[in-house]
Amino acid sequence: MEIRQLRYFLDIAQTEHLTQSAQNLFVTQSTLSHGLRQLEEELNIQLFDRLGRGLKLSQAGVAFRVYAARALQEIEAGRMSLASMAGLQSGTLTVGVIPTFLNTLVPVAVAAFSRAYPGVNVVVRNLLAGPVEEQLLAGQIDVGISFHPTERPEIDNEPLFEERMQLVVNRSHALAARSSLPLAELAQVPLAMLSRLFATRRQVDRGLREAGVEPLVRVEMESVEALIDVCRWGDLACIVPERAARQASDLHAIALHSPQMVRHAGILWRRGASRSAAALEFVAFLKP
Repeated sequence: MEIRQLRYFLDIAQTEHLTQSAQNLFVTQSTLSHGLRQLEEELNIQLFDRLGRGLKLSQAGVAFRVYAARALQEIEAGRMSLASMAGLQSGTLTVGVIPTFLNTLVPVAVAAFSRAYPGVNVVVRNLLAGPVEEQLLAGQIDVGISFHPTERPEIDNEPLFEERMQLVVNRSHALAARSSLPLAELAQVPLAMLSRLFATRRQVDRGLREAGVEPLVRVEMESVEALIDVCRWGDLACIVPERAARQASDLHAIALHSPQMVRHAGILWRRGASRSAAALEFVAFLKP
């Protein structure tokens, strides 16, 4: 079994089309097809079901995909470890980050890491909390930045920082003179909120529910930055993490009194997997 065959397999599993994967991998379609056939013959099992001109992972392919991704991640970690002996001059680092940290935490660290190690290619994936953990376990990312703690025993999680949720309004809003607010007073405040796809929204909902508040949600969006813009130009308020609120210096942030309105950031590693020198160096740039 060759590394290139695993790369072929994983790319085809993503595109489900030989032509597209051949273009992605800069090989001919016949070379790609031959490499896949060799892999299936060696494993003595069919990894894809042929559907017209397309391909779809077979049940065996779905199972093998997890191990193939982990194998390549371990190989890359080993290559990065060797590269570290030469000062991290090459390799690829792949990081999975939840959306709000992508915009408020990661850019500074990426810029600093890239200055220090210009030979290392950095790939940052914008993922929800669940997919961060799933891709970490599948070996598709080297390190995750998400919530702490995680309940999955296969993941090692180290705390990074905590931040409070804040109510953000424009400076003409009726609450703009307030510096803090009990949750009970949010009952009649029209809100713009993240959708329930986000763990942060679910946490906010739990806090409001415990305070006996049925929120008056007028707008739901899938971007904290978009929520803030809605509040910038309208009469709605939004509940967002304090780091995001801090970046909107033209708006007014109001502290919310509730232990439920605190979220904890963490660095996620796949337990038992190698930690590349690049990943460890990148994490060092994240820490205060």
